[in-house]
Amino acid sequence: MTAVEADENIEGPAPTTAGEKADAGQLGGPVSGIAIITEACIGTKDRACVDVCPVQCIYEFDPVSNVLFSEVEAGGGIENTHVPNPDAIGIFGDGLLYVNTDECTSCTACYQPDVCPVGAIYSEERVPDGVARTSYNAEDTSAGHDHTFFIQLSRDVFAD
Repeated sequence: MTAVEADENIEGPAPTTAGEKADAGQLGGPVSGIAIITEACIGTKDRACVDVCPVQCIYEFDPVSNVLFSEVEAGGGIENTHVPNPDAIGIFGDGLLYVNTDECTSCTACYQPDVCPVGAIYSEERVPDGVARTSYNAEDTSAGHDHTFFIQLSRDVFAD
């Protein structure tokens, strides 16, 4: 398989062990399969991704309580909470869902084509950078935009 063919393979990443995930994350590079929610989610927040996530690593911001919270199912009650980084959460606030990259297991469930109706979720290594050769999800309403900003935002928004 050529590098171009490998880049075009969108079936999902190879599974990683927790050790491989930690090692790659410590080096600052992309971690295979970690979900990143991008620009198309802003103002949409369909939350279908919340329902398919087996580890509840997708969070919504509650500005009244100043907390990021996850649920087993959308509207099903709070499962977990985190304190947000005020600078990072201040960018989009409650207009976007956030993936806790430390909790994501790279299962690929949330970025399957039939989950997010606006195509906002990508695996970290496939987040489009606005270059013509980059593949966007068919439903991504922000195709053509550089989405790489959302990789760091996903890490920065969780303060604890």
